Amino acid sequence: MQPTSSAPTQPAWSASLGLTLGDRAGRTRIRSLRHHGPLRIQRAFHPEGDGTAHVVVLHPPAGLVGGDRLDVEIDVEEGARALVTTTGAGKTYRSDGRQAETLTSARVSDGAYLELVPQETVVFDGAHAGLCTSVSLAATAELLAWEVICLGRPACGERFDRGRLRCALEVSREGHLLFSERGTVAGGDPALDAPWGFGGLPAFGTLVATAGAVDALRVAVADHAGPAAVTRLDDLRVVRVAGRDGVHVRAALERARHAVRDAWRRPRLDPAIWRS
Repeated sequence: MQPTSSAPTQPAWSASLGLTLGDRAGRTRIRSLRHHGPLRIQRAFHPEGDGTAHVVVLHPPAGLVGGDRLDVEIDVEEGARALVTTTGAGKTYRSDGRQAETLTSARVSDGAYLELVPQETVVFDGAHAGLCTSVSLAATAELLAWEVICLGRPACGERFDRGRLRCALEVSREGHLLFSERGTVAGGDPALDAPWGFGGLPAFGTLVATAGAVDALRVAVADHAGPAAVTRLDDLRVVRVAGRDGVHVRAALERARHAVRDAWRRPRLDPAIWRS
């Protein structure tokens, strides 16, 4: 009998980014920055009149394979205002069995404001992906954060028939857990098509915010051609939607985001990178 051999294991990339933003003379600026591996930021932009910093995270490989890991840490100091997004959709490719992980953590101090709004993540068929986001708020901190995921590539007929996705989104205030959502999706699971599960819709998203009237948020997603729900959990408003692809889901959450910004009396301004 011939001995079996296995294909060589693809080398893994590990990258990290640590970002601290602080207020200086009414404008939020980058106070410290550290990075390792292929993870960078563009310079901070200030398109809003109140000095809010818009920061775009750049991952030059544009995708992850099994064993890769991205760690992002964000610290928004007292009184600072920041919006953090990404240059484009994140991608997790077919894996050799190892998990590719994206871990994001943020700390928002008193009187500070953070919008954590990355573009959607596409989980390819056969990928093993882990997505974890945790945000810690001080007593008077404000937050808007979302997560948008698409399983497979519906535009080219690819379903999520193999692989696994593990995801978690948590928000706490002063050490008290306000929101925790964890889940595991297995490729080919009957729940992907069942009416009591995903109902054949490959994309889904969750938005959490510390402001926004529930009625206004419901109006914002009323025209979404798919399931949508708005709830209030203690200090948070939670919007959940599902749809035919990541762009469709994100469009609904963008409308909800505008409703939150209305409540904060901030302009309905989107990051320029979203339309480039």
